[in-house]
Amino acid sequence: MSIIDTWAGDKVSIETKAVMGFGGVTINDSSVDVLDMIRAYMDKAAGESCGQCFPCRSGLKNIAKRLNALCEGNASDNNSENDIEYLANLAKVVMSSARCDIGQTSPKALLDIIENAPNLLAARKVTKGNYTSLVTAPCMNACPGHVDIPTYIENIRLRQFDEGLSCVMDKCSMPGTIGRVCERPCEAACKRGQNGTPIAIRHLKRFLFDKNTSPNIIKTEVAPLAKKQKVAVVGAGPAGLSCAYHLSKQSFPVTIFEKQQRSGGMAKYGIPDYRLPAAVLKKEVACVQALGCEIQYSVDVGSDVSVQELLEQKGYSAVFIASGAPDAPSMRCENEQHCTTGYISGIEYLNEATRGNKIIHGTRVVVVGGGNVAMDCVRTALRHGFTDVQIIYRRTELEMPADKLEIHEAKLEGVTFNFLLAPTKIHHANGCVTGISCQKMELGEADASGRRSPVPIEGEIFELECDVIIHAIGQKVTVGYILGGLSGEGNAGLDKYNNLEADPFTGKVSSFNNLFGGGDCATGPKTLIAALAAGERAALHIADYLEGKEVSASKIEILEHALESIKIVDDVEIAPPTDLTASIPLHALPVDERLYDFSEVEQGSIDAEACKEASRCLRCFRILMVAS
Repeated sequence: MSIIDTWAGDKVSIETKAVMGFGGVTINDSSVDVLDMIRAYMDKAAGESCGQCFPCRSGLKNIAKRLNALCEGNASDNNSENDIEYLANLAKVVMSSARCDIGQTSPKALLDIIENAPNLLAARKVTKGNYTSLVTAPCMNACPGHVDIPTYIENIRLRQFDEGLSCVMDKCSMPGTIGRVCERPCEAACKRGQNGTPIAIRHLKRFLFDKNTSPNIIKTEVAPLAKKQKVAVVGAGPAGLSCAYHLSKQSFPVTIFEKQQRSGGMAKYGIPDYRLPAAVLKKEVACVQALGCEIQYSVDVGSDVSVQELLEQKGYSAVFIASGAPDAPSMRCENEQHCTTGYISGIEYLNEATRGNKIIHGTRVVVVGGGNVAMDCVRTALRHGFTDVQIIYRRTELEMPADKLEIHEAKLEGVTFNFLLAPTKIHHANGCVTGISCQKMELGEADASGRRSPVPIEGEIFELECDVIIHAIGQKVTVGYILGGLSGEGNAGLDKYNNLEADPFTGKVSSFNNLFGGGDCATGPKTLIAALAAGERAALHIADYLEGKEVSASKIEILEHALESIKIVDDVEIAPPTDLTASIPLHALPVDERLYDFSEVEQGSIDAEACKEASRCLRCFRILMVAS
């Protein structure tokens, strides 16, 4: 049972002696000196104040100063009650008048202690504790990469564009890519969205990348590759490029082995140019190479060279596997094994399309699926000249996992959507697709993902004539062959799903000391930003391994992970006032111009538009501190 517990909202799910933060206070262990911890907490809050508003800049500093005096045993006029009254009044002033959430939320912990246990703040020599603090925000917490979003947006508001880009690239090494195709979990969590339109976070990241016109988007001086231990990276997709980028910044020589002829993985061979131009990826890859990383193309690790050879014969001290999820599962539909013409996976279709190849022909195409790959397929088919382009999805539009903007754009361009249909049979003539039969569905109870499960409506069948069927129902990991030749029994290094069994924090692969991995090959298909985050985390722990340090999750990583599963903006928190400022205009090619080629559809913004959008940010920073 907690000694003090005033926490409002979801609690952090890790065991700890005490928690202080935006939700209040929870003290679980009597050994915690509450006065020392609140002193440390308010010191942190004062240090994080941006200084742009007087109440926060001066108020938090004076609160911290008075608490430090109490911790030295120095009460004003030898009366701690006067100090407590002073702290309470000042904390209330800061909370009610500060511009951003550092000032609006940080004093809550102090006020809760004053209200529930003021005796714990009596002046005395304190016992110093061991604390871990984390600065986050709703958008940062929702981002798998924990990019410092409010800071780079503030940089844009102040027209500090180079500083903003550097802030992004501290965690996200592919800002041009993520600024175009990220699935935007940050925007879904944006506090502005409670009473208006969320900040256009993704678009502002793109703005910073596009604003930088130098050949090398990193401004810092390239450090010499002084470390002796070499690292091999398998795969030049987002996870591999991210790992190489962060290792190279730490002066480790890195070589990426990529079986394709270009870098980017699914970002290159799975996303059409109208969403992600090749020039963007080229510039980001050049940035990694500028740090000293070597990329060897047309090398298939597991076939041309084994991981064991890289470690034992090529002189690499560690290997990071980032092979992605390059294959497609079967649709398991009647007759699919007999269709040799006009039946193809979305992954194969997009792979060829990004190389400039049109490998399917006809006028009528049906795409099965509801994710972003399906949206890319239908929009690509329109650009390939198909005149009747339809989607089949087994749930309703509300449950579609695709980006809502992509759904909107597909409709705008002329795609027909068919919902509550599950394919059962492919029709063909001598192996050539002629149509598809679907079972009509209705929604039943919610499944593990929270979406309502489709249930067949007995006896109701929907048939559709078509020349081509593209199935875009998922991706599949095939990492096992890469581990071939390594010592170990059976499926060493693989989990029960045949994914790479890599620690989610460190990336270390079970059963092998010098083998790491991350991204889709370890988690199954996820997002590009999640892959970038996996590469960045693994790079830190690979460096620890090479330097003889313990490879284990840091306290910050554990705390960040624990926060990801909770709602950090509590329901009782006052919502921001209605925002009457128009959101940033998103410029795009007219529909009648965009379907003739693969020119980028969405266009960038001018400085004034980006700065105005950045000024809408509420800077929802908040601090969490735990005692261990």
